[in-house]
Amino acid sequence: MNEQYKRDGYRLFRSVLPGDEVTALGDMAYGLITPYRGEIRRQDGSLAFNEYHPSSLLVKNSILNAHFSLPDDLKPISVALSALITSSGIYESLRELDGAEHYTVHQTIIFISAQTTIPHLDSWSIDTAPHGYSHTVWIPLEDMDYLSGLPALVPWPVGKLVTEADLGLPDGDFSFRQRHDRYCVALSERLSSTSADVRTLFMRKGDIVVWSSLTPHFSLPSSPFPRKRLSVQMLIRPTHHRWGNFVIQPAQATPDRAERISERFSFIVV
Repeated sequence: MNEQYKRDGYRLFRSVLPGDEVTALGDMAYGLITPYRGEIRRQDGSLAFNEYHPSSLLVKNSILNAHFSLPDDLKPISVALSALITSSGIYESLRELDGAEHYTVHQTIIFISAQTTIPHLDSWSIDTAPHGYSHTVWIPLEDMDYLSGLPALVPWPVGKLVTEADLGLPDGDFSFRQRHDRYCVALSERLSSTSADVRTLFMRKGDIVVWSSLTPHFSLPSSPFPRKRLSVQMLIRPTHHRWGNFVIQPAQATPDRAERISERFSFIVV
């Protein structure tokens, strides 16, 4: 594993994607999704119409798995996104981190507007077994500056697991969502009380940043808010790893609905 990534839990790659393709995807996503009147699969898994920030045309309910699940009249977005996330630039960047030969895409999200999130771990959505070897790839679809609402990362060694018990959270009859939410609050408090380092990155079209499933991260506030901030987030794992999430760590390989897209990539299709 790349030593810098292993130490910090994230890695920035500059100019690994063709800028014209990134621009075309961003323009298409904004131009087609913003006025769309039908239902689209959203980040929470529901089918829903666009919700706009007050007094704006900025869509706030982000788009889930647009690389395969969009309605027919939005298929050009799916084609362009699928091509981008399976490009040689993405593949070679991931290979530089962990040396894997094949990767499985579990989730993509298109963000039209800047987000507001507290520190959290993507491990709660998807992770390898053992923890920590799944990746998040964040792709800006436009140039980002300090007012854009950038992702902020806490340097965190790959594989370093902080459990619910480590954060002093008691056992109880909690739902998965309740466990997730209280973990995020406790993690935020721990990071604040220990004065954890926080890093952010000015990024341009063509750049990507990759972080580990256990790397704490959040979104810095944008100015103004709301603000357009076109970006894609992808959750992806080396295919040879077993997978689950923060809570579920299977001892054996988990059957999935993976569709092999190429010699380099598969998609989980649900």
